[in-house]
Amino acid sequence: MAKKLGATHIIDSGKVNGPEAVREIVPGGVDVTFEVAGVAPTFKQAIDSTRARGTMVIVSIFARPIEWNPLHLTNTGVKITSTIAYTPTTFQQTVDLMGTGQLKPQGIVTSQIVLDEIVEKGFETLTNDKSQAKILVKLSGEK
Repeated sequence: MAKKLGATHIIDSGKVNGPEAVREIVPGGVDVTFEVAGVAPTFKQAIDSTRARGTMVIVSIFARPIEWNPLHLTNTGVKITSTIAYTPTTFQQTVDLMGTGQLKPQGIVTSQIVLDEIVEKGFETLTNDKSQAKILVKLSGEK
């Protein structure tokens, strides 16, 4: 899906060492990584893929605590920061980009459901079916 949406490179960290593959494409590592899975392996891989003194941004919500040694940062100086979900400004910027056609999110929508189906066909599907990316929820009375 990433390639279809314009990604120039795709790395399947289930088949190859993710940080090594990143560093083959960008020697020294990338300037910024985003941790979006919320699990220890991707947290560590994001740091290992980031260049010295680069930044790793935590976007995900971790379901449980992870074990991690801050010494992991000592040799690289990678900075870790996080986001506070979305702000009203972010929502407006997104709506504006969609309105002008600069942002086309249709490609990542994998399913549409109604609000009554949010647990079974929403949360459970996203948890169990890794082919799902974004599921839109249609609210009651919405046309």
